Amino acid sequence: MYKVLLVDDEEMVTQGLSRFVPWKETGYEIAGTASSADKALEFLENIPVDLVITDISMPVKNGLELIQILNEKFPNIKTVILSGYSDFAYAQQAIRLGALDYLTKPINFSAIRTLLERIRVKLDEESRQSGQNSQLQQVLTHSMIMNLCNGLPLEQSRGASYLNTTCPITAVRISERDKQPLPQDLREEIFAKLQPCQIVSPAENELLCVLEGERKQNEMIQQLENLIGLVSVGGVRMCVGVSEEFSGYADLRMAALQAAKAMRYQKARDSAGVTSFRLMREMYLNTKESAQEQIAQLASALSSPDTRGTLIRDMTAVLSAMETSADFSITMAQQFCTELLIELDTPLQNLVSDHYTRHSTLSAALMDVLAARSLPEIQECMIGYIQKILDELGQIDETQNAVELIDRVKKYIQNHFAENLTLSVLSEVFFVCPAYLSRLFKKKTGINFVDYLTNLRIEKAKEFLAIPNMKIYTIAEMVGYENPRYFSRIFKESSGISPQEYRTMVCSDIKEAE
Repeated sequence: MYKVLLVDDEEMVTQGLSRFVPWKETGYEIAGTASSADKALEFLENIPVDLVITDISMPVKNGLELIQILNEKFPNIKTVILSGYSDFAYAQQAIRLGALDYLTKPINFSAIRTLLERIRVKLDEESRQSGQNSQLQQVLTHSMIMNLCNGLPLEQSRGASYLNTTCPITAVRISERDKQPLPQDLREEIFAKLQPCQIVSPAENELLCVLEGERKQNEMIQQLENLIGLVSVGGVRMCVGVSEEFSGYADLRMAALQAAKAMRYQKARDSAGVTSFRLMREMYLNTKESAQEQIAQLASALSSPDTRGTLIRDMTAVLSAMETSADFSITMAQQFCTELLIELDTPLQNLVSDHYTRHSTLSAALMDVLAARSLPEIQECMIGYIQKILDELGQIDETQNAVELIDRVKKYIQNHFAENLTLSVLSEVFFVCPAYLSRLFKKKTGINFVDYLTNLRIEKAKEFLAIPNMKIYTIAEMVGYENPRYFSRIFKESSGISPQEYRTMVCSDIKEAE
């Protein structure tokens, strides 16, 4: 129901309109009445309405002045003027100010019903368009955030106009310790208690929250601890990682990486709760960017049977090369191996079902590495740990694991198809080598990743093309194509006809069915 405010200094007029116009039948309800323009404005500060029907001749402020104020303060509200025949010139002026129409006194109730039905058509259309715009804004905002996390520069990110990209940000990564689904009300609680923020899902059963604006980290961590305590029911145990504060969305990738490291550290400790990257910064203080890449490569190698066998050799080679650097220290090797152990635990969670065995082995390895006094001791600890997990992985059903992995990858693609999705991005999400993932995807689905993604995008585009008023360039953006011409070419190559031809055909079929 659309809400209406009646404004007239004659109470008899507002009562008559309230009682004798079939509001509900025409899709409206009376939100309230006001006897002056000032009282109408006071009412609108607290209660939103869709339509204001106002008299012209009122004391203090007349109807024309009210319309002018509404245009400035409430531009989405539609207006209709009530006027006597002597006010006709004023009614014309009201139309020029944006009023949809005018009604003459005494009121013809048949005419007002016709007018209301015409206005409702306009409101319905604007509502549909607003819904589409809201959906587009949400899709582009979420795509932009994920693209920034995956390394796309800010200036290349679609949807930047929907965000305050220069405000300070803090990233928060949330996951369930034992791979259980997160509580359904978690998003709502975060929005309620930590606004302004943006929330996306970067991986299965995980949330990334980008908190906007300057925050006191101690207070924020306390809020997060209270929040997860509030929503953690039924055995759900959440691990939360918090990044340092960054100057804007251009640094989102670094913020998201910090939050992910802190979250994975919390999970590796086998403890629910909140960990701040700031408190564990010393652990990563000397870990260079090149070392970060080596750690990521070693972690992804664990997921692939093709590369798993070389893991010990590759890890030993990295440590040996590290020893030859001018700034080498035992602390540096310990930091590298500590982070590697934590990062190896993430793909291991998806491969090994026995949580407690995995955790006890990891805890022992972490203590041994930190207690080591020489590089050979550190290497011995690492080799022993990796060999243990390799022995355990040798007993798993690789075929079943491959099926489960591709099912998870397909689900992820279906939820993130509008983003700048590549095999490299998927390999980071699932800790799998891109080449292995590419071969496995083709083997299990019969189609390569790029074709699978394209087909999915085209099918989603067809759904949107069935909406008559949605612009084709908007549809292109919503399915992951920034360039509408490129989208049209890909659509035609896939479907044999252009997007516009497909729309014409579908809309024609709909009309015939009706």
